[in-house]
Formats: sequence, C-alpha cells, structure tokens
Amino acid sequence: MEKLADACVLVVDDNPVIRQIIRRALEQAKFIVAEADNGDGALALLARGSPGLIVLDLIMLGMDGLTFLAQLRQRPEWQAIPVVVLSAKPLNAEAQAFVASHAQHFQPKGKSVAEDVTKLARQFLQRRGG
Repeated sequence: MEKLADACVLVVDDNPVIRQIIRRALEQAKFIVAEADNGDGALALLARGSPGLIVLDLIMLGMDGLTFLAQLRQRPEWQAIPVVVLSAKPLNAEAQAFVASHAQHFQPKGKSVAEDVTKLARQFLQRRGG
C-alpha cells in the first residue's frame, strides 16, 4: 500500500456499504481516500503516513472507534490529525465527553452522511492547507 498523503481522508468503518458511499462522495469532490474496516486496520495504515483527516465510526468489529481514538492520541505524531466521529447511535455522557476531548467533530449518521462528510473534509483540509 502506498504512503498516506496529507490531503488524504482515511475512512474507518466496518460497514463496506457506508465506506463505499463516503468514498464515492469524497472522490467526486476530488479527495484521495483510504479505507480501513476497523481500528487495527487504520493503525496499520497510519504507520505509512498521516492523512489529512480521519472519518471514524465508533461501533466496529475488532478494534472499535473509542479504542482507536485513545491509541491515536497517545502518539505525538498523530495528535494533530483531525477526526470526525460518525455514529448511528446516540452517545452516553461518558462517550460524549471522550469524543469531545479526542475528536474535532461528531456527526450522526443519516441519509446525508456522504454530503455531511464531504463538507467536513473541505473544512478540515482547508484549515490544514490540504
């Protein structure tokens, strides 16, 4: 696999349909997209370079999104990567606090998830100069 680029969006979700919907929308908006189906796969990709943005589902088989976020933020070289957390389920107070302190944005999954993620990718990558 090639090295991740600063302008790349890493989509981490165990649902291949959701990943494909988000990938298509991001690629139509001219973003480079990499995919992982859980936190372990995302960490393996991060070993090859840092993306400009991570779009992260919370509930996944294997390493879930909260565990991934905790491990991501422990590494100094990955602390500045913006993370957009996606979830179809409401978060309890503890999870809300964790996400608020470890990610830049929480986005509920809905019918417009691809459009929402594309808008957020533009915002976050512009801020980083990507």
